[in-house]
Amino acid sequence: MTEIAAERLTPARAAELTKVLDLKCQWENMRVGSSYSTPHLHSLQKAFEAYRTSMLAYTAGDRNEPIPDLSPSGPNRLRAWCRTLRVVFNRAGTNEYPTHVLAKAFTVADRIAERMKSEPANRESATDMNGAIRQLDAVIAWCDKPMNVPVPSETMAVHEVGGRENGI
Repeated sequence: MTEIAAERLTPARAAELTKVLDLKCQWENMRVGSSYSTPHLHSLQKAFEAYRTSMLAYTAGDRNEPIPDLSPSGPNRLRAWCRTLRVVFNRAGTNEYPTHVLAKAFTVADRIAERMKSEPANRESATDMNGAIRQLDAVIAWCDKPMNVPVPSETMAVHEVGGRENGI
């Protein structure tokens, strides 16, 4: 889903999609770095079933309607994901705070920051949809900042043209 496609959502569909995305992110967030005890596995299963049921209900309305990318792994994909979510949240017009979506956005940003050896995105306290949109804006602004590009640990040997190293 793109920002343009998100603009076409009715407020009711955007609110429904917000709920689906929050349930999906809740399940994903529960999977990260957790112990796999029986009670935890039961809660994971319950969270996945809630997501699956809501996704089925959402897609029953229009199977051709796209959804935002659910695996933003780099700064450009995270930026695009957050920009699309910002449009969906604006269209939704609800006051429910999508806790799990924002947790995922910051978790992904933190992973990228660690990998790029950069400062993490700024966080602020928020409890409503306007605050969620401000949080997404903070992640988008963070993605727009220049980041350190990791240098490979192994350096490539420089071969002279006509030298012995390149077999001539």
